[in-house]
Amino acid sequence: MADEKNQQQNEIQAAAIAAQEDLPVSNIAHWLQTVHHGTLSTLSTKKGIEGFPIGSIVPFALDEIGRPFILVADIAAHTRNINNSNEVCLFLSDPESSGDPQSHWRISVVGNMKRVIPSRKVDETSSELLQKSIQVSNEHESILLARYRERVPQAESYLRTHNFSFYLMDEIHYIRYIAGFGKICWVKGEELLEQMLGNDVQEVSAGAVQHMNDDHEDSMIQICKAFHHVDSQKAEMVSIDSGGTVIKSIQPERYVYNSFPHRITADDMRTAIVDLAKKARVKLAE
Repeated sequence: MADEKNQQQNEIQAAAIAAQEDLPVSNIAHWLQTVHHGTLSTLSTKKGIEGFPIGSIVPFALDEIGRPFILVADIAAHTRNINNSNEVCLFLSDPESSGDPQSHWRISVVGNMKRVIPSRKVDETSSELLQKSIQVSNEHESILLARYRERVPQAESYLRTHNFSFYLMDEIHYIRYIAGFGKICWVKGEELLEQMLGNDVQEVSAGAVQHMNDDHEDSMIQICKAFHHVDSQKAEMVSIDSGGTVIKSIQPERYVYNSFPHRITADDMRTAIVDLAKKARVKLAE
């Protein structure tokens, strides 16, 4: 009887997981987590084609609540376009598709994108641009860089030595979802962000961060060295969200970001962090 009851519980749990994975909002969250570039459409400012949409290939990363952000040059056409009119669309499609492209998934994330201006750049930024931008601390910019650098390793040289800036999709209005024939709908931006945020993760993350800092500094030092080539003498965990974790190497000072293979729930958190530490040890032993 006990074995039969356990089997029934396992079947119910498996069905619940399958149902969750089939939800459009869950699929969108997963694709944003695992696909690292897309096509950004902006409204042109070029004389003669003002207001027409123009597409550009852009790498992107996700902030602490799952919103996409990019790193772009001041001289780029899409940067000028966003500064003039910040309505954008980020289009993603299945990177492993073959055959008929219309038989595979694709999403269009529609929203508003704003320039991110750290404290160190406020004095050199025009008042007009400041009014249309998001102002953050220098530390917050460093954490954005850590998140972006995980996907684009050369990002730091762009940000520090060239005229590049982060632009964040701070408002997501709708997502056009297509996952094959008959699987088409619109998803509201707030529904996606609720999924990306993972409220249960938020509720327990502070305790998990404290536990890591109290008992597992050695694991964080190994993670810094294995995945980021930072030979840290001292490190601390800054945050955990449903997409990954931020660690600060204190000696030397550097923020690093480690994404999880998928968006996690609170129940997944311990396993995700243990797996990350194990992979770091294996990599260092190679």
